[in-house]
Amino acid sequence: MNRAKHYEKHIFCLEGDWNDNLKVKSSILPALELLQINANVESVYKTCSTKTEFFARIHQLLSNKTKYGKYQIIYLAFHGFSGGIQISNDDEITLEEFAEEFEGKLENKMIHFGSCSTLKIHQNEITKFLRKTNALAISGYQKSIDFISSTVVDILFFELCQNFKSIKAIENNMYANYKQLCEQLEFKIYYNLNIED
Repeated sequence: MNRAKHYEKHIFCLEGDWNDNLKVKSSILPALELLQINANVESVYKTCSTKTEFFARIHQLLSNKTKYGKYQIIYLAFHGFSGGIQISNDDEITLEEFAEEFEGKLENKMIHFGSCSTLKIHQNEITKFLRKTNALAISGYQKSIDFISSTVVDILFFELCQNFKSIKAIENNMYANYKQLCEQLEFKIYYNLNIED
């Protein structure tokens, strides 16, 4: 069933460098702090600059269900491209590589890409990702997005995730409450449509 085990879905976040200029302070960390203070959503936040580090961090999350089991949302805040994310200037990860690395290991996890265009791919590729990883859902954007407006949508989405177990209910409420923003940024959420709630 496309239902989370709990209403509370805390966040495990990996964030990359947004800018080569060391003086630029862009980060989604204040958004996570806002959620914790105002919606009681806890988070584990780590920066990440290599593919090896990226995979190791997620394996660490998945390896200890007692310690990290409540972190149902994996929030990946990186530059993106159609079908993947840019970890650094020299490192990128495609959805196919991601699914290969975590085959069958993402049960009850919602994967959210806070990145440009990552979900600008054929729905068959998204279906393959969901089936291969057993992820509960995958969400993100199908176009290039502005940092602040997309972070606002991320916050609204994560807040709604706390109110429902059903992914369909989260999706319906996201579009009912924030339709214009979702359409403007081409925000999408996918889950296995062959399984009924």
